[in-house]
Amino acid sequence: MSAEHDRLRTSLHDLADVAEPTDMYDRAVHRSRRIARREALVGTAAAVLVLVVLGSGLWRLPQHKQAEVPAAAAGSTPAVAGASAAASSSSAPAASGATAAAEPPEEQAVPVRPPQGYEPRPGKTRTAKPKSRALADLTGHVFYAERDTNPDVVRFSPATGDSEVVLPDAPSSVGISPDGLRIAYVSDGKLLVSAAGREAEQMAVDVVATEQAPVWSPQGDRLLFAAEAPGVLDVETGEVTPLPSGLAAGQHFRWSGDGSTLVYATSYCGLKLATDNADTSVSVPVLGATQTKDNPDGLAACKPTSVDETGRRVTVPLQTTGETTTGTDTADAIVDTSTGELEDLPVRGTVVGAVFDAEGNLLVRTDDDGKRVLSLFGPDNTLQVQAKEPASVRDFDLLAYTR
Repeated sequence: MSAEHDRLRTSLHDLADVAEPTDMYDRAVHRSRRIARREALVGTAAAVLVLVVLGSGLWRLPQHKQAEVPAAAAGSTPAVAGASAAASSSSAPAASGATAAAEPPEEQAVPVRPPQGYEPRPGKTRTAKPKSRALADLTGHVFYAERDTNPDVVRFSPATGDSEVVLPDAPSSVGISPDGLRIAYVSDGKLLVSAAGREAEQMAVDVVATEQAPVWSPQGDRLLFAAEAPGVLDVETGEVTPLPSGLAAGQHFRWSGDGSTLVYATSYCGLKLATDNADTSVSVPVLGATQTKDNPDGLAACKPTSVDETGRRVTVPLQTTGETTTGTDTADAIVDTSTGELEDLPVRGTVVGAVFDAEGNLLVRTDDDGKRVLSLFGPDNTLQVQAKEPASVRDFDLLAYTR
């Protein structure tokens, strides 16, 4: 061996003599203990952190204030109180650390407005109780017309039960005076007025009745008719006053009972209102509108047939947009002119006729499983009389009611 190997061996021997047998073992134990203490410290810190987080979350839970119990409810059963406490204790936040949203107040029940044009199903509308069920208590006269091209006009008197033909073979639509004693109609372009027991009197010429039947004013002193344009005739003097030019395109004019308002139809089967002698008008909402958002049920009113005393309600044969007006002179619906909504009537069966008189009374004719009934509502909507209609007028259409 070389001298360098000898020196290396000598150095190793010297190192072996200096090292103690337990030196490496003690170092290993000491290091293991130090690592264990570090791990314990980390675990303790983690546990403390978790507790802090949980404590913070619990602190942020919504605190439900105990509702004050009214004195009247102080005697509530323990079962109810226990159920309430259980429900409160089971509440939990949606996420830790997030502030819970405030609970919304309890909703109050509100009436749901029906859609425009809604008609209740038979039997759903609450019926009213009449003051009388005797037909004789239905004062005044009820006018009917045959379902024919040239119909007979019949006047029925409920008080006596008598009926009579007052105009045979009517050549046009007719207008019944408010007192029920005169009938206006058009024949061969002539405006005629017929009274009981007297020959018909000619009032005007070059008159057409296709889009305007003769209509009496509420006082019975004027007649609204159509020639080249709609006009108003003074029955006593014979003077004709044209309607304002802004109303010239109107059709089927009707006066309100107080004479202040004219209700009429448009060419697109809508309704408009104008004050007497006014040049401008206001449209009734919904009816005749072509946009679905304005008229979801496609309702139309091509012929107003009568108006209440104030102009707030009008009777119409209810139709749909685009429907022909042929054969639709009998009203079966009442329209609120301020909203365009249909009025629900507290009667049984199907409405097959409705008409206002000049005082605002409403006569309604219904068919309930084949039985015809007449119901008279006062201006305040109270049901005055409700009685079975005579079979003798069953096949006629309701035309007018006068007091």
